[in-house]
Amino acid sequence: MQKLEVTNLALNETIVFDSVGNVEEDILLSHIEGLGHPGSTSQKSQGVNQDGCNSEDSLLDPRVIKLQATIRTQNRVKLYELKRRIMRVINPKTYNRNTGKRGELLIRYINDYKTYRIYGKVEDSAEFNERKNNHDKATISFYCQDPYWLDEKGQDIDIKSVREGLRFPLRLSTHFSKVIFYKEIENIGDVEIPVQIEYVGPATNPIVTNETIGEFIKVNMEIGEKEKLVIDTKEGQETVTLITPQKTEDVYNKIDLNSTFFKLIVGKNLIRYSSDVEEAKDKVTIKDYANKYTGV
Repeated sequence: MQKLEVTNLALNETIVFDSVGNVEEDILLSHIEGLGHPGSTSQKSQGVNQDGCNSEDSLLDPRVIKLQATIRTQNRVKLYELKRRIMRVINPKTYNRNTGKRGELLIRYINDYKTYRIYGKVEDSAEFNERKNNHDKATISFYCQDPYWLDEKGQDIDIKSVREGLRFPLRLSTHFSKVIFYKEIENIGDVEIPVQIEYVGPATNPIVTNETIGEFIKVNMEIGEKEKLVIDTKEGQETVTLITPQKTEDVYNKIDLNSTFFKLIVGKNLIRYSSDVEEAKDKVTIKDYANKYTGV
């Protein structure tokens, strides 16, 4: 069983392409390609008078998903209705006011094992040109700038909260104490994953460490009880933002100079959170965590 669910994020409307189908009417998924490795481009360097070259890295190409679909109905009216629905959902001109982008599509791929998602837009318009009775065929291509498949849904992982975490109090003096929380996170995907860390105050000089790789992110500031600090470690888009009831502020300059915007490596990652002063109300969460796959 294979199924492709395509949702237009501006319209919040979905079209389903199903390999199983039904006897009444359906949009049959006849063939699909572009689910596996998207291809890659090697980065190379060459020294002066060097024979051959040095292989530095490989970058994945954008993903193109191509499918062949067949509309099957009992009457001509329903055939034209389903064709119109497809044209509406994959329309590259729809405008998403939340993101300011056009033609955004959420694509879910479902097989007997698992459900995955990816984001893209239609690359070629759907041309229905093989009509026979109340059936019609088309080829549709989707272009995905980010080639990675993701888990069906992202999840929030609590590092410190009332419910989660392993608690190890360390008394440093009569008037000062530090409380440490641990959480093990397993990256079952194919590549390392950037994280979005959210602190909800109060907290003083909070620090989150990936013990597995020995890297940490420390913020030298106090976070108030009604304030939220958000750190994003996405490559080339690293941000540190303080959100208060009054304003949203860039506080990148509060990051400790020895900090690293770490990622979660493939396999198990032991994450540690601590703050200079114990606060019962503070909370630390990795937001919208999802594994990333090079192919499915």
